[in-house]
Amino acid sequence: MDPITHGLTGAVLAQAGFRQRYGYQATLALTAGALIPDIDILWSPARSVVALETHRGITHSFVGAIGFAVVLGLIIRLLGPEKRWRLLSGLALLGIVVGHLFMDLITSYGIQLFLPFSRARPAWDLVFIIDPFLALPLLAALIAGWVWGSRSAFTGRLAIGIVAAYLTLMAVNHFAAVSTLERVARGQGIVPRRVEALPEPFQPFRWRGFVEDGENYWQGIVAVERGHVDLAAIAKGPWNGPVARAEEVEAVKTFRWFARFPVVTFREEGAQQVVEYRDLRFAHSFRRRPAFLLRVILTRGGTVEQVLLDP
Repeated sequence: MDPITHGLTGAVLAQAGFRQRYGYQATLALTAGALIPDIDILWSPARSVVALETHRGITHSFVGAIGFAVVLGLIIRLLGPEKRWRLLSGLALLGIVVGHLFMDLITSYGIQLFLPFSRARPAWDLVFIIDPFLALPLLAALIAGWVWGSRSAFTGRLAIGIVAAYLTLMAVNHFAAVSTLERVARGQGIVPRRVEALPEPFQPFRWRGFVEDGENYWQGIVAVERGHVDLAAIAKGPWNGPVARAEEVEAVKTFRWFARFPVVTFREEGAQQVVEYRDLRFAHSFRRRPAFLLRVILTRGGTVEQVLLDP
């Protein structure tokens, strides 16, 4: 989720009653908690495979959430009359878990919630990473609370209720989209190993469907009310000597772990052999160039010369 929505979520949680009871330190704790996990961008360099592991890593885990909450509680107690660090840490933890971890979990990117015990990257695929239908009710609640101060708690709770209702509708529609995909795929003689539906940008209740069989991904846009999906096959890619050599590279192993729908292409450029990996999850039509493209350049003898992410 984008930082603005994270921050708005923390601020509205505070407005829903905590600020009125515990003062401005509650707003600090909840809002800072909703923003702090993305501090990992400081050690997640752009266009680096390292960032695939470190962004939404330990700072987005339950263990990291507890650590951040304690630190924030100890700091914020110094900034006002409320000295109960456990209370402030609890508010910070609420901001982290609801305002950040949950809001990231409902997107398609995935977060490593269970580090250091597991590197699994759960993702619920309910909304795109920028969703005005989430952000606007939260922003409206803050503005209304500022204009009508006596009704600020009510407007905060109302916004939370609207967001909860919206996400419930998205979850129900997502389940229906996956069911539609599986039904259509089986009707076309496809034996699915995996069926998933990802949210389309700025188009609630429209999904990019993926059906994986042995050799291909079958992709199509799903609108549940239509009841039909036009599935097109996308080959997972070739397997040859250069690809086999590329698969031994640690950066490729990391990319394979990160990608949900990886496809491989191979080509020769003069004396070089080029193996490229991309994740169909990020192949949106509005992008001018593929995001999360990993390029491995080898000599004809099989020696790896370069490994580039988003070259």
